[in-house]
Amino acid sequence: MKLLAGHPQHEGLIKPVCSLSPSFCDSILDTPLCLVLGSEGSGLSEKSLQACELVSIPMTGEYESLNVSVAGGIFLYMLQPKNK
Repeated sequence: MKLLAGHPQHEGLIKPVCSLSPSFCDSILDTPLCLVLGSEGSGLSEKSLQACELVSIPMTGEYESLNVSVAGGIFLYMLQPKNK
């Protein structure tokens, strides 16, 4: 099972952060997933940051992050299997 954690991309992170994109979603299409979203105040725990592959939602402008429920909805929409 792959552990994905929604995390804003910013400098200072030790781990790389992937960008949520159609090609990224297609690459994990047949992989069982666990999506981890942190609290809006303190974000992800240190343990979650270490255990998960970090994925950010690309945004234009000077936004730091999204409301956790909005981010969760975007992740769930993008990660659902598409009928091709």
